[in-house]
Amino acid sequence: MFRRGSRSPWMMLATVLSASPGLAGDTTNVISTDRYPLPAVRESRYRHRIATELGGGWQTFVGDLHSHPRGHSEMGGVSLSYTPQIRRDEVLLSAFRHGYDFFGTSNHTSSWDNSYDEDDPVGQVSLEQDANGQPEMLTLGGMESHLGSDPEHHFNTFNRRIRFNSNSLWNWHHEILNHYSTDPLQSTHVQLNHPNEDVFFALPTEPDRRRNVRDAVELAEYNDRYFELLRRGFRVAPASNTDSHATTRAQLGEPFTFQHPNGAWVLPYIDEPGVPREKIHGRDTAQGRTGIVLPPGEWFDYGNFLRALRNRWVYRTALPPASGFFMVNGRTMGSEFSLAPAERRLDFTVWGTTKDGTGGGNNWTSLKVWNPFQPGAPIKEFTYTDPGLIDLKQVFSLTPYESIYVVTINQAWENAEVTMAPIWVQNPVAKPTITLESSAVPRHAVPVIFVNGGGDSVVLQHARTGTDFNGWRTVGTVSNFFIPLDPGVLPTTSQWRVVDPHQPEVVSNTVTLTVNNGMDVRQPHLPTPPLDGVNVQLSWTNPTPLAVDYYASRDNGATWTKLAESINSTTSAYWSFYTGGWGGSNVILKVVDRADPGHFGVTLPFFVSPEVQLKIPATSSNATVNAIAAFTVTDSDLGSCWWTTSGNEQSVYIDLGQEHLVKRMEVLFGSENPPSWYMGTSHNGSTWSMHDSGSLSYSPNQTLMKDYTNRTGGGLTARYIRFYVAGNFPGLTSGSRVCDIRLYR
Repeated sequence: MFRRGSRSPWMMLATVLSASPGLAGDTTNVISTDRYPLPAVRESRYRHRIATELGGGWQTFVGDLHSHPRGHSEMGGVSLSYTPQIRRDEVLLSAFRHGYDFFGTSNHTSSWDNSYDEDDPVGQVSLEQDANGQPEMLTLGGMESHLGSDPEHHFNTFNRRIRFNSNSLWNWHHEILNHYSTDPLQSTHVQLNHPNEDVFFALPTEPDRRRNVRDAVELAEYNDRYFELLRRGFRVAPASNTDSHATTRAQLGEPFTFQHPNGAWVLPYIDEPGVPREKIHGRDTAQGRTGIVLPPGEWFDYGNFLRALRNRWVYRTALPPASGFFMVNGRTMGSEFSLAPAERRLDFTVWGTTKDGTGGGNNWTSLKVWNPFQPGAPIKEFTYTDPGLIDLKQVFSLTPYESIYVVTINQAWENAEVTMAPIWVQNPVAKPTITLESSAVPRHAVPVIFVNGGGDSVVLQHARTGTDFNGWRTVGTVSNFFIPLDPGVLPTTSQWRVVDPHQPEVVSNTVTLTVNNGMDVRQPHLPTPPLDGVNVQLSWTNPTPLAVDYYASRDNGATWTKLAESINSTTSAYWSFYTGGWGGSNVILKVVDRADPGHFGVTLPFFVSPEVQLKIPATSSNATVNAIAAFTVTDSDLGSCWWTTSGNEQSVYIDLGQEHLVKRMEVLFGSENPPSWYMGTSHNGSTWSMHDSGSLSYSPNQTLMKDYTNRTGGGLTARYIRFYVAGNFPGLTSGSRVCDIRLYR
């Protein structure tokens, strides 16, 4: 069978396999012209190294663990008077020449021939070696057994073969346990083959039996039932094999029976064990491979191969030269583990590579992380557009909410996918929820948020409630789960939640906090961050009239700057905060009762963009004539204008809100403009200084532009602007129309 040794071959597979005598009863009866020609030398070597920074790289090997040198006398609705068969030594030589690193044969128990199948060695290695002195190919002699009926469910066993045909899951478990050992060399190794729609396979319920059956059942051929097997508790790595049988063209049916008009076959050769399907069908992803990885320096032999299966160091690849591997917190893919008490984050590193890959399609295009219990969409996804991305390395973190994580990577060529063995987390953490020590607190008390569940950190967010809701704002990332809040910067009512920093779709419940003895200050409506240099309007209300002061802070309430005051008592008011000079800051506004500084209300922080708004925010509510239309000169609407009806000198007043250095003025006239104009400035609205004047020719809808940067101090310092118009153009105008006045700092 085999002999043990760290580097010794188990049973040497003759280099010239075609010269080996056939085993008893072993024969070939498949038509030779239907068989793919045997290559003269070994070709298509795909073994490679991945994650090369880890001690030179993990070694990758690809092969096939499901093939049948003996087929069926009845298959595809075609009955034969004989059973199609290809000598096993021919199959193994073909697999060797076609470049497989490992290859498993597994005739059915229903066609098992004791005269020679029992004599097949469970493991062999070739005499030929690669450049590192390792065997070029490892072969395994397994068996495919049957479980259930209508339809049957098949499974392969290797090393300690199980011959089984029964409908009983209990008997299946019993046979596996009878052939199981914690030592991979002494144990059976089970692969679930092409799982059917009803996924009949199931695990025992008794803990000890369940644990050992899970350990022995290591692989499942990958299809759309793979996630269901994981959901049922199987610890299976994905595999891709041919399931090729010795067969006939008639049994295979279409498209192998299609012919050209001249009678030649459309597909010259039929599927057969040992020949990769891509060579029969002409598509690079026609078959795929099962892949294993071995640590740097570990010898490729039968014992280490079985150990790789037991450790689930396995992946399946649609494109034979493509491979993938990942590690999480120092553990390899395929690992099952319990999180340490302080281990509340999974740090992934994923590698992908393609042997002899080029930018002609072997570039990686996506990486996805899946939870089998939510198969509709990945829980994490990356996309790549670099056509030269042949060697992929992606580092990212997730919070361990799930019990199973499956990683897939895809490349551009035929969307070829590599699916890696999952990791299994035995004690995932709960998703975050939050509670308040008290939902209503007095202004002098410190409210506390408690976080339950979640990872090693969460993102704390808050918002105003009700009609004032203006989106969630991030306070910061916190790593403690006892979060005190500063009552001095809290609004009367606010909502709170936490979000996972690695998976923003994971959001806690929302709690509402009320701070008593506080004025109700309404959050400014800010659909986007305001620019530096605009007015932001807040409002406040209180049951009894108050005179108030207005403050702003840019350091989360550590220091406050008084900006304005209102000495007239009222129960509500609006106030405009000018953001000039506050750019790049998170700003909090506070309204304070002048008679009781402990009675106040605040806004939530909001961000002021560092981008400067050069146009000065202004208002206008007075003019010497038609004052009702004065507001139109600052409303930025050119369809509305302030007007005069005679050539008498008239003026409109503009309030800049505070003193500004005015560097430029633009006046946009309507259909009528004056022959002459004047401009004056004031610091207090009562004492005026004339600064500029000029004359105009008649031209409808013209714009007057004046630059004051050459004045002493670089502009005109003013809180108020007064713009005068005088005269008319006889026969052309009877007055003037001023549609907009724009002033810039």
